[in-house]
Amino acid sequence: MAFNFRGFFRFTALWLTNGRWTPRRIATLVAFFLAFPLLEITVWCGLLLDNLLFRAHRRQPVRSPVFIVGNPRSGTTFLHRLIAKDTDRFSTMKMWEILFAPSITQRKIVAGLKTLDRWAGGPVRRRLDRTEQGWQEQNVMHEVSLREPEEDDYLLLHIWSALTTGLSAGLLQEAIPYTYFDTALPRQDRDRIMGFYKGCLRRHLYADRSGSAAEERCYLAKNPALCPKLGTLFEHFPDAKVIYLVRSPMEMLPSYVDMMMFSWRVLGIPVENHALRDYLIEMARHWYTYPLERLERVPRDRHAIVRYDDLVNDPEGTVREIYHRFGFRIGPAFERILREEAARARRYSSRHDYCSEENGLSRRQILETYRDIFERFGFETEAAEVVSANRS
Repeated sequence: MAFNFRGFFRFTALWLTNGRWTPRRIATLVAFFLAFPLLEITVWCGLLLDNLLFRAHRRQPVRSPVFIVGNPRSGTTFLHRLIAKDTDRFSTMKMWEILFAPSITQRKIVAGLKTLDRWAGGPVRRRLDRTEQGWQEQNVMHEVSLREPEEDDYLLLHIWSALTTGLSAGLLQEAIPYTYFDTALPRQDRDRIMGFYKGCLRRHLYADRSGSAAEERCYLAKNPALCPKLGTLFEHFPDAKVIYLVRSPMEMLPSYVDMMMFSWRVLGIPVENHALRDYLIEMARHWYTYPLERLERVPRDRHAIVRYDDLVNDPEGTVREIYHRFGFRIGPAFERILREEAARARRYSSRHDYCSEENGLSRRQILETYRDIFERFGFETEAAEVVSANRS
């Protein structure tokens, strides 16, 4: 069984015995322990039915997948959603598929329900639109939509082996093994986790087929949490291609700390504790150095290192360089999309400084911790305005 029961029970004990019992925290705990077991029963019933109803999915190849990685708040979402528009070449997962329907069986059921909703005039769709608008009004840092491509590391929630469980819940000791994956977890756990992940990709590609052309599409993922997993990733996907995005620590780190503090406040976790800030500093350090060291051993035509500034200033040129390096052809439809995105980038001018003392960070601390990253990529070390972190 791929599910990490021992980790789940340990997490539960820690979560119940650590932290103040505020109304918000109580509500979070009650909602989680009611919803998560029901969700996982549904998910695992679907996965088991797949093995009975769609046995061929186990033979579905995952050829030359492309993984977009990098520290959070480094442009991975922006690049992922841009490249995902090349639907002739790529297939990717949306949020609802990752969280609620990783199985083929569930997706078939959802497809039937969507048809019924259309016949009824779309009441469910309209309700979902209003709900998502409310989410976005509360969280301006990252656009959240069930129908948009999203980070597929959340698949690992279904086996309780995701970084986000410990990090988002304030149990940082539970996040350590996934923060340093290749160097902190035993081989058995690394293979268990990556084996489940690969099985989910097989199911997705099998369910997403709609003809001979679709069968040739590559899988595209945005998954920052793969940064510490690249060694294991290449063992399980030997023909994988990786795009590593790197943003100045002077911009990335304050934005990431702000985002996680927002998450902790939502869940009722005290944010005055500096443990989060200190943990993220060390985490980001590893997620800068380990991927760069690991990618040096990968052939040039199977990896690309992209500066965030280059991406947001010239998305069209950046994507063309990536395609050229990987030997991909840009089709007419995606060509038009790239030109439209380039025009949008020229009109985009929102700027502000993210490096403030409010989150306990200082420019001197960031510069000293990541000096080699500043030197390697030529990032500015003086105070400067930066492109808005909405392009995460």
